[in-house]
Amino acid sequence: MKKRKKRQNETIPRKAAIEALLAGESQKGAAIAAGVSRRTVVRWMTDPAFAAELEAARAAAYSEALGMLRGGARTATAALLQNLTAKSPGERRQAAKEILTFCFKGVEAVDFEARLKHVEELLEAGGIEIIRAGRVS
Repeated sequence: MKKRKKRQNETIPRKAAIEALLAGESQKGAAIAAGVSRRTVVRWMTDPAFAAELEAARAAAYSEALGMLRGGARTATAALLQNLTAKSPGERRQAAKEILTFCFKGVEAVDFEARLKHVEELLEAGGIEIIRAGRVS
């Protein structure tokens, strides 16, 4: 019973440590934020439940950040396109370079996704043997 009570009392400090780690703090910084020792944070880091909470929090923060970036993508694209007609050749060249870079990265991502999907389909169809035999098409 004592252990269960201790775990319940650890919830708030564990969440504080997770928030600090997400903010880029070291284990020592996370310990200070959580009001625990560094050794406690190190112990928590080896706990699969804590690691899962930390990973879930990271994924949520990343997803939120991506959503915010997506929200500004149209404005950013419009700004880049507008710079293609800037008076300065340097500004026009820089805008063109950035636009082309983003386009190439987008094509690479789409191509990679298609190739990954193909490999996943092969694996689902017993593709391990096909891949080992070198017959990936």
